[in-house]
Amino acid sequence: MRKFYAKDGDFIVTITNDAWFGKTAGPYQHFSMAVFRAIENRKPVIRAANTGISGFIDSNGRILKTSNLFERQIETMDVMTDRSRSFYSRYGDIFSYLCIVTTLTLLLLL
Repeated sequence: MRKFYAKDGDFIVTITNDAWFGKTAGPYQHFSMAVFRAIENRKPVIRAANTGISGFIDSNGRILKTSNLFERQIETMDVMTDRSRSFYSRYGDIFSYLCIVTTLTLLLLL
C-alpha cells in the first residue's frame, strides 16, 4: 500500500464480502478497521460490502456516510483527496523495528 502512495495514489477502495459474518458484530468491526487504514495512510477510504457496511471515510478517519447491514443502497460522494503522507506511509514499519531493538537492548542490559 505504501508503494502505491509513493506513486501518487489518492485513495483506498475496499470491496469486501461480509456475508459470512451474518448479523453479528463482525461487519461493524470490519468497517472500523477501515477507519484505521484511512488514518495510518492519511488517505480517504471508499468501502463497498455486499451485505456488510459500505461507506466513505475521510483521510482523518471521520466516517462521512454509511449503509446498514443487509440493505441494498446506492451512494455517491465527492472524495476529498489528501496529498500529505503519514509517517507510516513514508517510513513503514521502522517505528516497530526501533521498538523491538530498544526492548531487546533493555532486556539484555537488565
